[in-house]
Amino acid sequence: MLVKTNAIVLHTLKYGDSKLIVDFYTEQLGRVTSVVKISVSQRARLRKQLFMPLTLLAMEIDYRPRQQMQKITDAQLLAPWQTLCFEPPKMTVAMFLAEILAYATRTEQPDTRLYSFVETSMQWLDLATEGTANFHIAFLVMLTRYLGWDIQHADDAWQFGDIVQMDYDNMGGYPLSRQQRQAFLELLMRYYRQNIPSFPEPRSLQVMRQIFD
Repeated sequence: MLVKTNAIVLHTLKYGDSKLIVDFYTEQLGRVTSVVKISVSQRARLRKQLFMPLTLLAMEIDYRPRQQMQKITDAQLLAPWQTLCFEPPKMTVAMFLAEILAYATRTEQPDTRLYSFVETSMQWLDLATEGTANFHIAFLVMLTRYLGWDIQHADDAWQFGDIVQMDYDNMGGYPLSRQQRQAFLELLMRYYRQNIPSFPEPRSLQVMRQIFD
């Protein structure tokens, strides 16, 4: 069955000399994994540049529900990034959030609200010119709602204070110090570990600590 869907690249792993194993979160199918044969030709439909983490794609998938690996028959760039791939702080945040999403959506079924939230969030970050210091905190807080958790009733909810109300519209009103921002990030990582089986410490977390230290 051919399915056309928008998708967000979550994780890419090199497989041999000319293939990639790519994890996507798609609008129509939820989590999808594919072995993609890539080409260096600029005329090729499937080029390596299309499969960088958090790239937004319009894809056509030959979907077979019983198969672990799905076949991508076509992929086109949905929205080229303006700044996300060129500004180191934004790149660091994007890579960190891609890693979080790769773990958090492993068992996720199609959810257009979740997909729309992630896509809209990345576009917001890409176009933002200032006031992004709290973006990753707001994203992680808001993501919990789409994953079906209730952070306000967590056992240690009191430690989060009013950041449980943080979103992109009001995050500028939270004048957090670097130490406070780091402390909240650590609390959120602990909360994610409590809710996601086998959730590891993200590899990019150390880079986040350095960038925002």
